[in-house]
Amino acid sequence: MARVPILSLIVVMLVVGGCDGPQRTSRLEKENAELKAQLNEKNVTRNYDLQTRCSKDARVWFNQNYSRDKDTMMLDFSNHYNSASNQCLIFIEYHFSNRSGRSWLNNMSLYNVYENARYGNYLEEHVIGFDHDDPTDKLITCEMFDAKCTSLDQFNKFVQPYMNN
Repeated sequence: MARVPILSLIVVMLVVGGCDGPQRTSRLEKENAELKAQLNEKNVTRNYDLQTRCSKDARVWFNQNYSRDKDTMMLDFSNHYNSASNQCLIFIEYHFSNRSGRSWLNNMSLYNVYENARYGNYLEEHVIGFDHDDPTDKLITCEMFDAKCTSLDQFNKFVQPYMNN
């Protein structure tokens, strides 16, 4: 007989405790959404801080490793903090003339700023003909890590995933 009142008490507790089910679920879903929003806000702030740091460090790296001289036609860079790989990358484009004045070179490279490691390089010589009507282009180097490429378009396709995400 003592079993029946205990069993009844357990059933009553389950029924009373279960009545809050939909409200509790709603409250937990709301709390979960708030926590996700806070986490997303922290990640956005963290990524912004890393992008800012990368930008500053890339400029310092560029200034330490490149300088203009009288043969420089163009020298510029762009940087990107790749959050997927947690890397600060810098893309350098450097055009300079050959001392003979008959050609100029286009050198583009992708580096990891913090590792001071070159990931890819593209070097092409543009030879100006004697009558200026027959310029020729000569590919000297086109590579990304161990992969070789045969054109500027291929090199840009190699670089693109690193500089975007």
